[in-house]
Amino acid sequence: MPLSSDDEQRIVRAIESAEQRCSGELRVHIQAKCTGEPLKDAQRVFTKLGMHQTELRNGILFYIALDSRKYAVLGDTGIHAKVGQAFWDEIRDAMAVHLRAGHLIEALEQGIAQAGSALAEHFPHQGAQDRDELSNEVSRG
Repeated sequence: MPLSSDDEQRIVRAIESAEQRCSGELRVHIQAKCTGEPLKDAQRVFTKLGMHQTELRNGILFYIALDSRKYAVLGDTGIHAKVGQAFWDEIRDAMAVHLRAGHLIEALEQGIAQAGSALAEHFPHQGAQDRDELSNEVSRG
């Protein structure tokens, strides 16, 4: 199921909205198939996208393998140290409700909003000195 340009714009708007409140970086990566475990694939994509190179190590990746019907949410070491594994499980479970109903965009919007709230709490926006370190566009594999 390829995303329409409207769907992609909804995802980008969700990312932009979340990033306006924090100094973190959010990305969405979509590919057809998961080559193994979704978390391992997400870690590979995380590195490929340079998400581990943010200054505060507070990037979050939403990895979706459409045809395989698998996904993962992966946070870098800075944000993970603040929120712990239970937080990622919470996002995963909240997204699952939408995904089971076939609502991918709503799942991503929900997950991005939750991640953005945690980033805003632990890494608030730094005003004029805050810079967008990574693209907000949906990446593809």
